[in-house]
Amino acid sequence: MKKEVSPIVALVGILIALTAVQVLYWRGLMWEPPGVEAPMGRQEQFGPEQTAPAGLAEVSVRTVAGRPSSGYRDGQGDEALFDGPVGVAVDGGGTVYVVDSRNHSVRAVSPSGEVRTVAGAREEAGYVDGPAGEARFRAPAGAAVGRDGSVFVADTGNHRIRCLTREGMVSTYAGSETPPDDIGRQVGGYRDGSAAEAQFCYPVGVAVDGDGVVYVADAGNRAVRRIDTSGEVSTLPVAGEEGMTAPTQVALGEGDRIWVADTSGGKVWTGPRLGPLREWEGAGEATAGGPTAGGPTASGPTAPAGIAVVGEKSARPGVYVADAGSHCLWRLGAEGATLVAGQQEAGAPGWADGSGRGARFWSPAGLAGTPEGDLYVADYGNNCVRQVRFTARGEEAE
Repeated sequence: MKKEVSPIVALVGILIALTAVQVLYWRGLMWEPPGVEAPMGRQEQFGPEQTAPAGLAEVSVRTVAGRPSSGYRDGQGDEALFDGPVGVAVDGGGTVYVVDSRNHSVRAVSPSGEVRTVAGAREEAGYVDGPAGEARFRAPAGAAVGRDGSVFVADTGNHRIRCLTREGMVSTYAGSETPPDDIGRQVGGYRDGSAAEAQFCYPVGVAVDGDGVVYVADAGNRAVRRIDTSGEVSTLPVAGEEGMTAPTQVALGEGDRIWVADTSGGKVWTGPRLGPLREWEGAGEATAGGPTAGGPTASGPTAPAGIAVVGEKSARPGVYVADAGSHCLWRLGAEGATLVAGQQEAGAPGWADGSGRGARFWSPAGLAGTPEGDLYVADYGNNCVRQVRFTARGEEAE
């Protein structure tokens, strides 16, 4: 049975939590952070005396699009500009779709690094279906690519799930109008049922399986929702009295399993795709990456904002988490959580490419895996899209 929560109480709680981790779209609606201007290249934030646990040597991180400066511009690689990239998804041809939250648009990064806008418009947030160039979103935050190449978008500010087809048409896939606040902006709601009648409250993450079933991290309702192929919306059960706080991304794993990042709750949840979902028991049993296995003890993810499952083709298959709180990437396994990229030093963000040990992130948010085993990261605070690649064990990245 769904726990009833006042939408205002839920929203206030989410706003407080997400202000602390600087990661989700509605922070951008309330307050425009100053741009972080820096030339492309390495940007060190720690001196030689730094002893915080570091990532793995056999991991390489590079910036594929954008730079640490907010704005809006299509173009090649670091010529392109983003403003609050939150979600990423990868199609079968290697195109990376980026949900550019404060630009109210969906962008695409080609395998060669060319960035173009595929739907929405920076100049005007709104809610309009139709041709991609005329469609309007309001601070979207998540994306997933279906088997036919359609891109499902969590249109957070409009409390709806939208769909962008390969033919360039945008339609509302699920969600309906909700009550307005004092200035006329919809506040979201909660209702299961048909796609046309269902209601969401600040949906943030989205995933789709091979059969076309869509899963939604419905942050404002503290729930994971499921949209089956007939369009029926339901809520997955959660074990435990407290439940989730604000789920922000979902990922689908092997064995009919689902993984959920609960950012403000500081937890990862998992379970069967029909539920019930339970807190991942390995959380907190973390080790830091180092030249040998079993490095110094680390805290593990503190504000998991993105989650992705990497398959057996990768040099390091497993479940990966983008941690907006410690500005790091973690791998979840039977041994606990292992730090794979970044410095585990909360409150000390940065921007640097290189090995996992030397890389820096700033509130990494969305995370997506590829069939080849790479990861793409929406580096929210740095306004960049990063690629994480795993080399064979013992082969250190340049």
